[in-house]
Amino acid sequence: MHRSSRRSALLIASAEIWRVFKLNFRGFDALIEIMASVIFILGITLTIAIQNPSILSSPEGVRGICWGVIVFIMISDKLWIVGHSLERERRNRILENVLATRVLIWVHTVSPALAAMMWTLASLAIASLTVFPMLGVNPLPTDPLVFAAGYILSETMAAGISLIYGIIAMLMRRPWIATNVLQFVLPVISGMIPYSYAPQYLREIMILNPLSYPTEILRRGATGQQYMPIDTASLALYSLAGIAAIYALGMISIGYVVKRLRKRSL
Repeated sequence: MHRSSRRSALLIASAEIWRVFKLNFRGFDALIEIMASVIFILGITLTIAIQNPSILSSPEGVRGICWGVIVFIMISDKLWIVGHSLERERRNRILENVLATRVLIWVHTVSPALAAMMWTLASLAIASLTVFPMLGVNPLPTDPLVFAAGYILSETMAAGISLIYGIIAMLMRRPWIATNVLQFVLPVISGMIPYSYAPQYLREIMILNPLSYPTEILRRGATGQQYMPIDTASLALYSLAGIAAIYALGMISIGYVVKRLRKRSL
């Protein structure tokens, strides 16, 4: 019986993941949007560099900005795919049907994060072949292990933040307006601009923002440069603590909202 229930849960999880991939990677629209990320990365990198000309004179400065813009793409993907998942289903009157099935709601809610992560990886691959060489930046990370750790932690935390945002988005009449603003504000306060190049008020915000820590690990592994005055071990510890807190809050929030929705449908 235990083996049967475990197999059933795996089948449900597999079906959820397949559903999300079919929804987000079908047709030419997905390919066009991924290709458009090249324009975003190039445009934002040059905009930041022009505002601070000293960055242009430093190859490491340009490299640091490039990886910061990758974090922008990462966060933007999570906000639009994960953050709007429940809101989209509720607007299309699909969520009520999901709640009436055996699908575990946390699996249904978290599964869009996998599609968003694949989306970001596709954008990163294209940027490594196009934007980075155009700007004279070596796309190969200096420390692959530190870079991989920072990348995974950043993806995981960005997905968790988007999970919580998805609950808030369900309460908004026009959530896409807030998303358009948040997809720029959140990366800026999370280290899109390297800590050492950021103005003082932004540095103070970054120190308080848990997403800044995995972003710093990612950039440190990619460039070999230390931007925040915190050692890597402490950054990893703060990142893991932040992820645990964010997902705990997200799961509690989802459970509460689902309980309210089920009561209303009865």
